[in-house]
Amino acid sequence: MLWLNKEKRKNKIKGIIFDLDGVLVKSHLDFHLISREIFGSQEKKPILEGINSIKDPEKKARAWEILEKYEKKAALNCTLTSGITELFKFLEQRGIKRSIVTRNSKKSICIILNRFKLSFNGIITREDAPPKPAKEPVLLACKKMEILPKEAIFLGDYEFDMISGRKAEVMSVLLRSDNQSFSENADVIVDSILEFTKLVRDYLATNLP
Repeated sequence: MLWLNKEKRKNKIKGIIFDLDGVLVKSHLDFHLISREIFGSQEKKPILEGINSIKDPEKKARAWEILEKYEKKAALNCTLTSGITELFKFLEQRGIKRSIVTRNSKKSICIILNRFKLSFNGIITREDAPPKPAKEPVLLACKKMEILPKEAIFLGDYEFDMISGRKAEVMSVLLRSDNQSFSENADVIVDSILEFTKLVRDYLATNLP
């Protein structure tokens, strides 16, 4: 566990915001493959931004269909990340709220929630707010949980998560992965859900009555 910003240890925590792919579930979405099928080659822009920049309505509609096809397949075949079930039990025991902020679609989220019988206080998808790295989806998640941004922790595995969290002024925790091992926008870096659970446990013991 690596703390990059110790000042935020002073804040009380009432809710956890989770990224979806790579954090809550392992879905193995191949973004390079998706990009090639949609754009014909590797698009320099991230996929959502690339699709939104398409001018032709028919091509844009086809692009969304391709992306949703891959997202649905991933949702039907993903697995829960190790340690998530235990973490959720602990959060429920302590009355800590939880929400999801994802660039994924609402359809895919519903498939995953139904498969694993998961529930959240707030679910923010690309249909609900400008996607990460914008701050709006994180702020909306806080609103859904009825907490202040300073009372939230955002757990993500990608730079967009950390940027979004930093802009919204929540505590941003990077779950280290092969694709993202460090971020200057993170407040804390952890190597596993188990380590994140320990972080939350220690944090609550220090800050909650």
